Amino acid sequence: MAVTSRPRTSWLSVYKISDTIWKRIIHFRGQPTSSSVTIVTDKRSKSDEKQEDKIASVVADQADPSVAWEQRVKDVEAEKRRRALLNPGFSFSAAGLLFPYHLGVCQCLMERNYITVDTPLAGSSAGALVCAVVAAGMSMQDALVATKDLAQDCRANGTAFRLGAVLRRVLYKVMPDDAHVKASGRIRVAITQLFRVPRGLLVDQFDSKEDLINALLTSCFIPGYLAPRPVTVFKNRLCIDGGFTLFMPPSAAETTVRVCAFSAKRLGLQDTVGISPDCNPDNRASPRQLLNWALEPAGDAVLDELYVLGYKDAAVWANANPLISFRGKGTAAPV
Repeated sequence: MAVTSRPRTSWLSVYKISDTIWKRIIHFRGQPTSSSVTIVTDKRSKSDEKQEDKIASVVADQADPSVAWEQRVKDVEAEKRRRALLNPGFSFSAAGLLFPYHLGVCQCLMERNYITVDTPLAGSSAGALVCAVVAAGMSMQDALVATKDLAQDCRANGTAFRLGAVLRRVLYKVMPDDAHVKASGRIRVAITQLFRVPRGLLVDQFDSKEDLINALLTSCFIPGYLAPRPVTVFKNRLCIDGGFTLFMPPSAAETTVRVCAFSAKRLGLQDTVGISPDCNPDNRASPRQLLNWALEPAGDAVLDELYVLGYKDAAVWANANPLISFRGKGTAAPV
């Protein structure tokens, strides 16, 4: 009788992955253009779909020419319509298991009415998760409790190669059945498609709760870490973590305030990020410690502290950007 056991975590491989991700983030200078692909699911005729799926242009990222965005005919039309959204949206960075930081930011912004029921949101990886949580109408405290549940499981049984299964279980448990309805058209989930060159894709339409969860897991798919395989498949596309190409994706609004769980200054993004640990730089964890917590869950006390720090950083930003000057202008914060 064969005996099987859970594969041991190869921390060398995990740190190689994290080092690659960190270098990719540091290499990222500036933000992608708004000409990102939006995957839209509708019920129009095949001929209409074929016409609208024709490529109108291919736009290369000025910061990284190896990344390109297809702009289809229907994306061009959607781009024209989104300009009517004057109130800024919010974008949340990839963050791994630093998810509580984003929850704290959202709690503050919702209390102060910067984020309302119609605020456009976008995110990559952990940032996509918080967008779905907000759109679903969940309490940030309930989401924090769910995060602790996930962290406890990973601390007890391991994180690498099984995080995806644990995350799927938690999402099915806490997300309401109509989460996909509330998320469609409001949030953008960033994923990376592996083609001739990596391409950033933005998904903003979801057919079911399962479809939404699949998009979120794809956005979080760090190769060889979330599951023991190098890629995942989403809607017949080979994909990986959205943070590789769209670290802080644009929202559907004309102006997007970007939230980063890591130091924007360390990443060279201080001019484009609105909320980050740089808002309260004293007595913060080192970049290496943050990266460790992003890959391996910290204790509950640290998760609580990350939540509080996110709240405080958002409060500093909000005090510098009064709501009265923020609403309707779309120019009150870095983009």
